[in-house]
Amino acid sequence: MNTLVPRLALGALLAATTTMASASCGSAFCTLMTDRYAQGTGEPHIGWSADVRIESVSQTRLRSGTTDIGAGQVTGEEAIERRTRNLNLVTTLEYGFDENWSVSVRVPVVRRSHSHDLIDDTTGLPSTPEQWRFTRLGDIQVLARRQALANDAATSYAWLAGLKIPTGSTRVVNGDGSRAERALQPGSGTTDVIVGAAFRRAFGPADALIGQLTIGAALNTREEFRPGARVEASIGWSHAYAHDLGAVLQLNMRRRAHDSGAQAEPSNSSSTVVDLSPGVTIGVGPNATLYGYLQLPVYQQVKGIQLVPRTSVAVGWTADF
Repeated sequence: MNTLVPRLALGALLAATTTMASASCGSAFCTLMTDRYAQGTGEPHIGWSADVRIESVSQTRLRSGTTDIGAGQVTGEEAIERRTRNLNLVTTLEYGFDENWSVSVRVPVVRRSHSHDLIDDTTGLPSTPEQWRFTRLGDIQVLARRQALANDAATSYAWLAGLKIPTGSTRVVNGDGSRAERALQPGSGTTDVIVGAAFRRAFGPADALIGQLTIGAALNTREEFRPGARVEASIGWSHAYAHDLGAVLQLNMRRRAHDSGAQAEPSNSSSTVVDLSPGVTIGVGPNATLYGYLQLPVYQQVKGIQLVPRTSVAVGWTADF
């Protein structure tokens, strides 16, 4: 089997499970799943695998519904959001027990900056600027995967299940002692269940079709906050151009329900987003791959007023041991 095909499909679902914690601040937590089945190898690896990537998401556009708006069009809000910038380091370790079962642990470190201007109740104009900057551990995710190969040997399936654990802080404050909004915090404070399914279909030695669907929902409420449920779907195509060079093109959809609770902002916290994500993969030695992806918004629909990104970028390295 051409060894490039697994590498090409490395990112075919890179953004399949991207989650956006949308609130009035439009805060984003870009957690891109790149476990072995998301990479689309179709071939199990017994032993350890690692993936390390950097994600950059800058949200600088105000949006209402499906339309960009200016700061002067914001009415009825306590603040005008200016920008949210995220630079995340995400490390995933996976262990394959046999040809069918594996477990992965994903550990995100979030570097986030956010700014907004409070609106004066008397004048209705922007008055006091507020800003938060922090680098903190986010919520760790643990997933188990069961994989099976179809009779034609060209098609494989996987079922995913696991938990997001509330390891990230929910009490970050700025220099003035003001606590950041709950959707802006590095952690949700809740334990979330995650379930999903994936498939891969090879077409000859150089091409593959890959798809994945995941659903995530909080199991509890923490300090009067419960994040909205998430549905994420992706389909991608990979192609080998040379022995260690390939390209992937995928379409990703994310639907997030509104947050709830006294500390939430349900009127500004649900969204439906569709992105086009082209990427390139480069083989480095027999067991490692470098990759890079650009995520381009195709459709962005938000409830209320939220910040959205123009583009997102992910670069990383993955290897088997």
